[in-house]
Formats: sequence, structure tokens, C-alpha cells
Amino acid sequence: MGSPISPIVCNLYMEHFEQLALESAPHPPIWWFRYVDDTHTKLKKEFSQEFTDHLNLIDPDIQFTTEGEEGRSLAFFDTLTVIQPDGNLDIKVYRKPTHTDQYLNFSSNHPLEHKLGVIKTLFHRAEAVITDPVTVSEEKAHVKRALSKCGYPSWVFNKIDNSAKGKSPPRKDNPKPPKGQIVLPYVKGLSEALRRNFSQFGIRMCYKPTRTLRQYLVAPKDKTEKKDITGPIYLIPCQGQTTKGLCQESYIGETERSLRTRFLEHRRPSSTSSEVSQHIHIESPGHRVDINKVQVLNREPRYFERGVKEAIYIRAFRPSLNRDGGRYKLPNVYDPIIDHYVTKVKSGHIADEGCS
Repeated sequence: MGSPISPIVCNLYMEHFEQLALESAPHPPIWWFRYVDDTHTKLKKEFSQEFTDHLNLIDPDIQFTTEGEEGRSLAFFDTLTVIQPDGNLDIKVYRKPTHTDQYLNFSSNHPLEHKLGVIKTLFHRAEAVITDPVTVSEEKAHVKRALSKCGYPSWVFNKIDNSAKGKSPPRKDNPKPPKGQIVLPYVKGLSEALRRNFSQFGIRMCYKPTRTLRQYLVAPKDKTEKKDITGPIYLIPCQGQTTKGLCQESYIGETERSLRTRFLEHRRPSSTSSEVSQHIHIESPGHRVDINKVQVLNREPRYFERGVKEAIYIRAFRPSLNRDGGRYKLPNVYDPIIDHYVTKVKSGHIADEGCS
């Protein structure tokens, strides 16, 4: 689970499994269509249980269950195969009894192209799946009624119909390839204007969501303890005491490993490359650092981006123990922007927004 090669390996094995099962079956099916782990099979009813038992004997780790036709019809994903009186097959769109016809609401904070894509997808399914032209028209009428309840106005359906009939302006056959591509959070009204401006310079702009309900409501995993966080940009304050009170020395760093692993390296007396170790063991003996007092400013798994964020925080906080500006050499042209937002950086707002 989780490996990108797993689906390929599983599919290769299932092809081997199918070949072995069909060649050795005493009464093989007339057809056998499979998608991932679901099959659509046609065979005589008297051989149905025999064939199922045969499948389940091939590999004890792969067991099949069957579902027969009901009312001369059989559902397979979002299709419904209906056997006509003359023996021909009629394909329709299938919806589960629990289906609610709820789709992307037209008033939601999504680009118009996403909402048009909902209509195009549902219309394309009707045209590609359904075999009877009359049923195609009925399915499209059902889609229009369902989407109208989701706030879709009539002009969007006219736009799709005109595009299908060739009334929309034709696209260039050989458009110039984009000079570059940027991905920005979608903000209604602003993003469309930015896309038009970028397109004038041959730059393609794509959208990504800002915040979703899933981010606010769902927490599928337990929160990682601070010391186990990987890829952090962190601030280590010194906890030593001076004649004027608590030591004000601090250090900002980054690591691809866990915070605990990197912190122990900073605290090690023999670590001559660590500014923190030099401070607490050589420059100010008796001073100490505490992992519970370490502040995780941000978290970034990517190497380059993590170096940039570290440089931004070093420029903003100006920690006294850092010898340089970090792994990434941030140009000075960004100083006015960082100085303007330094208050937000120190209060944690920029970290919450991703420091992008």
C-alpha cells in the first residue's frame, strides 16, 4: 500500500490470474470484463456457482463474490446493462438508490471552467455509455434538472450546447507552447484577471484551492509531536542565565530529518560545526538549550523551498548565533518586503500561511 508500483504489479498478477482461471474453467464465461477488482461476466445461470467456486480455488488470498442480474438488468459501476426481449443489450446510466444528485454548487469558490467541466463530464458520460438515443436525451434532461437545483443558470448549458455544435470561436490548431507555468491559489475575480495578464506574456496560469472543508473538519491522523516533525525550519533560544536575566542568543536552522535528531546534534559537545554547541559549551559554559522551548517556524519537505524559507526567517528574526544568512542566499531586493511583514513573521502569521 502506498507504493506507486503496487497497482502495476497487482494488475499484472490479475492478468495472470484471469488467464489461468479462464483456460482451466470447465464452463468458461462467454465474456469477462474487469476493471481493477470488479468484473462484468456473462455465462449460463446453471454454471454460475460452479465458476465462482472454480475462481476461489485458484488463489486462497483472492476470493470472489457474485451478484446476479435482477429484473433482467445488472449494474456495473455507473452503467446498467438491460437485456431486451429480443436478447439485445441496452446500456443506461446507473445511480445508486442513495444517490442525491448533489454536484459542485455553482456559487462555490471554484473557477468557471471547473463548473463547466461538471456539465461536460456528465453529458459525455450520457453520450458515451447510453446506447439508445432517446435515453441519451432523457439523461441530459435529468442532468440539467439536477444541476439547476445546484444553482447552474440556463446560460451555462447554452454555452456547452453551442460549443458542441461548433458555434464557439475556433481554437488555434497550433497554439504556441507556454513559456512557463505558475500555480496560484484561486481567488474569485482576481485570479481570472491575473490569468489574462499572464497569458499576454505566454505564461500559463493554473489554480489550486486555498482552504477546504476537509482541512478544517477532518484530521485523519494524530498530530505529530513537535520533536518528531520532519523537514522543520526551527528556532532554538538559549535558556542560560546572565547577569541581565535570560540569555537572548538564538539560532535558526533547517533539516530534512526530525527535529529531535538535529537538536541532539546541536547539543552535542563535540559538534564543532554547530553554532549552538559552540555557544553553550565554549563561549558560555553552563548555558543550555531545551527541545521543549524550540519553536517550529515552518515545515517544508522540499529541499530548495526549505532553504528559501530558512533564509526568510533568518532575515526576519536576525538570530545572533547564525554566522550567515542560511543555505540559500536570499537577494537583498526582498529586504523591504521582509521588513514590512517582520511583525507578522514574529507573531507566527507568516508561518501559518506557509511563508510563501
